Amino acid sequence: MVKAAKKRKKEEDEEFAPPEFDEAGYLRKEVESAKVALVGVALAVPVAGLLYALTVAGVAIVAFFLGLAFVFLLPRFFRVLPWPPVDTAKFERRDWIGHGGTFFLSVLAFWILFLNVPFADVTAPVITGVTVYAGANTVSPRDCVDCQAPDVDRVAGNNTWINATISENERLDLIQLFVGNISYNPTSVQGSRHKWSLPLAEGSYSIRILAEDDAGHAREFAFRLNLT
Repeated sequence: MVKAAKKRKKEEDEEFAPPEFDEAGYLRKEVESAKVALVGVALAVPVAGLLYALTVAGVAIVAFFLGLAFVFLLPRFFRVLPWPPVDTAKFERRDWIGHGGTFFLSVLAFWILFLNVPFADVTAPVITGVTVYAGANTVSPRDCVDCQAPDVDRVAGNNTWINATISENERLDLIQLFVGNISYNPTSVQGSRHKWSLPLAEGSYSIRILAEDDAGHAREFAFRLNLT
C-alpha cells in the first residue's frame, strides 16, 4: 500500500508542469501599456481644454463629471484611435483601472493649470485681516467674502486707521476704501497689507473696501463704524 501510494504521487508530480512563461508576449504587452500611458497623457490636454471652457462658462460641476465620463470611455477611444496603433486586446480590467487613474490625474493637472495664471484668472481678490484702530482702541471685523461685517463701536481719536490684507493671484487694478460715497486710496502699502488713515469725527459711517483685479473680478468687504 505504501509503495503504491508513493508510486502514484511520483506519477502525479511528473504529470504536473508549470506553464511556460511567454516572455515575448509579456514584453509586447508592456510596450503597448507604455503607449497607452503616453497617449493617455496626450489626450488629457484637449480634454482639460474642454473642461476649462465649461468652467469659464460657469458649469464647473458638469465639467468635473464629464471628466469622469471620459475615464470610463478611455478603452473605446483606443479602439477607434487612428494613430498611433495600439493593441489592447490582451488588456484586462485591472490594466484599464490603472490607465484610467493616470488619465484622470493628468486631466485634473492640466485643468488646474489652465485655470490659473498665466493661462486664465477666474478668481476674485480676497480681503482678509481687516482691523480698525480708533484712538487707543483696536477692533477686527470678522473676515467675510461678499458679506456685511458687524457694526464696530469704538472711541474716536485724532485719526482712524483701517488696515486690510488683500490677496490676488496676478495683479490688482483697483483698491479703494469708501466712507459713504467718498473714496480713499490707501495711505500706505506693504506687500499685500493696505492701510488707510481717515480723519473721521464722531458719528456712524458705512465703510466699504473694494478690490478689483485686471481680469475684472471684484470683491467687497463692508461694515458700519460707530465712533463716539
